[in-house]
Amino acid sequence: MTQEVRIGDLAVTIDGIDLRDIRWHGQEAVRRIYPVFQDRNWTNRPFRIESQHVEEGSDSVSLVATGSGSFDAEPLRWQVAAEIRADGIDYRFSAEASSPFLRNRLGMCVLHPMTASGSQVRIEHVDGEIEAGRFPVQLSPFQPFVDIRAITHELPDGSEASVRLMGDTYEMEDHRNWTDASFKTYCTPISLPFPVEVATGDRIDHRVEVSFAGGRSTPPVDDASVRIDVHGSVHALPGLGLCLSHEDLARSDEHLSQLADLGLDHLRVDVDAASPEGVPTIVRACEVAGNLGCALHLAVTCADPSELSAFAGLPQQALTPIRSVYVFSSTDKVTPDSWSTSARAALGDSWAHVLLGGGTDLYFTELNREPPDPLAFDVLNFSLNPQVHAFDDRTLIQNTMTQQIVAQDAPRITDPARISVSPISLRPRFNPNATDPESDVSNTDLPSDVDSRQDTYFAANWTAMSVKYLAAADSVDTATYFEAFGWKGITGITGITEPDQPFPVWQVFSTLAGMSHAYGCTSSDPEIVDVLIVGDGTNKVALVANWTADDQSIHMGTGDDFTVPGHSLTPIPLPSD
Repeated sequence: MTQEVRIGDLAVTIDGIDLRDIRWHGQEAVRRIYPVFQDRNWTNRPFRIESQHVEEGSDSVSLVATGSGSFDAEPLRWQVAAEIRADGIDYRFSAEASSPFLRNRLGMCVLHPMTASGSQVRIEHVDGEIEAGRFPVQLSPFQPFVDIRAITHELPDGSEASVRLMGDTYEMEDHRNWTDASFKTYCTPISLPFPVEVATGDRIDHRVEVSFAGGRSTPPVDDASVRIDVHGSVHALPGLGLCLSHEDLARSDEHLSQLADLGLDHLRVDVDAASPEGVPTIVRACEVAGNLGCALHLAVTCADPSELSAFAGLPQQALTPIRSVYVFSSTDKVTPDSWSTSARAALGDSWAHVLLGGGTDLYFTELNREPPDPLAFDVLNFSLNPQVHAFDDRTLIQNTMTQQIVAQDAPRITDPARISVSPISLRPRFNPNATDPESDVSNTDLPSDVDSRQDTYFAANWTAMSVKYLAAADSVDTATYFEAFGWKGITGITGITEPDQPFPVWQVFSTLAGMSHAYGCTSSDPEIVDVLIVGDGTNKVALVANWTADDQSIHMGTGDDFTVPGHSLTPIPLPSD
């Protein structure tokens, strides 16, 4: 159940047992207040809601809910009691275990919007000491604040929001490292040992109090249309590519030829250097890329760069489509700098024309925590997906915008090397933090790396906005999305749609075929409608993402007005320059 409530100058959205989009005088002050359970593998497991009641009074709204945990936390019985008043919020989470289970984190979290970046903040520590500071502007690799009891930060109009957290010791991490559009204050310091056993009879009593001071009332805006302001900025589109799985490579040339219509810049193929299938995989991938007229990026995983010598004997003529070879370590999260020279030597002269890539096959977080030597490699890589920490639609929509922030910050680490973002997927491809992978089963009936939204308009909208915000950073050389075919792809598989039936996300790549640049534009409400405007010097197209179920009226800064249907990605031709 989702319900928006407004009391005086405070507006809050009740979403299940979460409180979201907490606005004071129309300004987002707190993004989310919610309890979390992360199991021994750091996998978020949902809470089961068994009863929920919202009561609206004359000067307050109360939420009461009860339920249980799931997966390892099934023995947990919990209760939420929250009160929303004109001057603040009181949220209480209590729980008791009926039998033992393991947890890495269990209790309250608070998300602060990433728009708070740079704003002044006062931290009251657990010992009562007060620290003055600011929310990070540059992405912080480690916790910007620890031992937190309360946080007070300024809002754009000069007012203040204060969050007091009780029942545990809290600290903050810069969630933007994983492209989450927030700073997260969470319970139980990461420096403490984990996992921890929750014993029979153990109780949790956490409380979050939010209060506000200052500010001025802002009248509601009556205009129902979303305004798109088009700026004068023009940004080069990154070279766009797709991943080819080993199953994709086994498809016939006729089957693969349909990808030629997309005008892809490149394909990515993953190779295990120690596998006897490594050489035939590379040969087949070069053949496919050559037939499609695009470049090939090889992502090679090895325990030691000397293993790359297995590919040194391949004739240079066969390797022509290969533009880049990324060398990832099977034991290190970031490619060691020393591997650069060793990898070149192992590959030999026939690979001299190929760009050597390093970095990480994981998240930007890893580059930020272990910055590589940017002179060691021609290209540095990181991957991304929007749901390392949460899975709901709204979080994924918000997280598209963070991609620009990450890409703008990346050159601080990578210059002068080129930046590759690869692969980009809806779901995490695997859990790099799993301590017991066998128990890290999916939250859904689908495999944990498959998202049921892959074949819907939602994936198309998300992809278009991902391209928009990566392009706006003016730093990304290439971006590689999804797989070509199947559940994680852009075209069909039996069980989701009819075989070879393109998913809606196919339309994104077909529309972008031949396009060279994006025009800067801003939506007045990007969680309702957002727009990617692209051109090739002659033609200009707006890809309009309507995230809602309702038709939306759009007013373009170019003077155009139009209506787009609900749950759609609508391409609209625009007048050329």
